[in-house]
Amino acid sequence: MKHVLELAAIAGLFILVSCTEGQASLDNQEFKLVELNGTALESEEENPCMISFQDNRVNATVGCNSIFAVYAADSDGSLSFTEGGATKMACPDEIREDEFLAAFNKVARYEWQNDAVIFYDGEGNKLFKAQK
Repeated sequence: MKHVLELAAIAGLFILVSCTEGQASLDNQEFKLVELNGTALESEEENPCMISFQDNRVNATVGCNSIFAVYAADSDGSLSFTEGGATKMACPDEIREDEFLAAFNKVARYEWQNDAVIFYDGEGNKLFKAQK
């Protein structure tokens, strides 16, 4: 009987540990970029500010050029971008493309908040927010 109770306790502990929730996956998700460096990021209907994650590839635009990279994300919220690039069309300054690219290159982690994802640098500073 003692062994049965020990096994039940171990099984219960295993269930609790395996149900510990990490960050939801970013894969196969698409978001509208809504905030950059603490201010609203405006986008036009025909040129929306978007970021999408699919098959370990990330694509983003703030209305003019496309940014693309390979990403790696862990359930603890760590996130890294590698092997990236961007198109190089001339864009109006109000698009804030250079500002977004600088923030994009600093991303170290992400955090879900309801239907939004917040992206942070390695020091915990909020870089940008994307909404489902």
